[in-house]
Amino acid sequence: MTMAGHDRSSLRKVRLYGVLIGLLGIMMLPFYAMFSSTLKPESEIFAAPATLVPSDPSLQAYLQVWTQTDVLLWVGNSFIISVGTVVLTLLLAIPAAYSCARNDFVGKRTFLLSVLVVQMFAPVVLIVGLFDVISQMGLFNTYLAVIVPAAAFTLPFNVWMLYGYFKTIPVALEESARIDGASQLQILTKIVLPLTKPALVASVTYTFLYAWNRLLFVLTFLTDSAKYNIPRGVFSMVGALQTDWRMMLTVSVIGIIPLLILFAFLEEYIVAGMTAGAVKE
Repeated sequence: MTMAGHDRSSLRKVRLYGVLIGLLGIMMLPFYAMFSSTLKPESEIFAAPATLVPSDPSLQAYLQVWTQTDVLLWVGNSFIISVGTVVLTLLLAIPAAYSCARNDFVGKRTFLLSVLVVQMFAPVVLIVGLFDVISQMGLFNTYLAVIVPAAAFTLPFNVWMLYGYFKTIPVALEESARIDGASQLQILTKIVLPLTKPALVASVTYTFLYAWNRLLFVLTFLTDSAKYNIPRGVFSMVGALQTDWRMMLTVSVIGIIPLLILFAFLEEYIVAGMTAGAVKE
């Protein structure tokens, strides 16, 4: 490479990194503003001009949240709802996606498109009908009242992603196992699913995040404060005359921490699952 070519290549890299750093800064700014606000006194949060760095940083808000709210209960409920949604979604999505990937039957494409249609509706549009169904099923004020609708809305994405991934697994592997005497269930659990690990992790992560951040279902179907999740806990701090914004932001920061830990451990599988499903589909 000539000196001029090397200079042009270096300049392109500088521009690329500049754009990426700028975009990252724009995306991270709201999170930084939220975190820094938890360290500020209440009067400084809405002061003009706004300050990026707290003038007198303090962890007082975290101590208040710890002693004056049920933040641990909300985190625990968020885990129950999210894990329950993940389990129910995968129990339905795996057999549906696998059956479609391995069998040709009349109406298969119509079925897959019908599943996808559910993804096009915003939950708030269907909330009245859902309320009626949940009430008639006797699920009102139970965790299932949130888990079942959340699973229904995450099912289309998971079915389509797993369907695309299952189709990339050679059928010859399953035929060999069948010749060796493996049952269909053994083939699915011991051969197919281990090979689908990246897609499964991506499904689990997407579903977990979706359920973790649900407010509408909890707000509509749960009146028992002992079952509130993190978003509902934050919403409960909104007062008729006064709102403690610093404590709301602090609970929000605490609610993000488990998600960051989850993403840090599963980042490799999430990217692999999303990329593979998109390319091979």
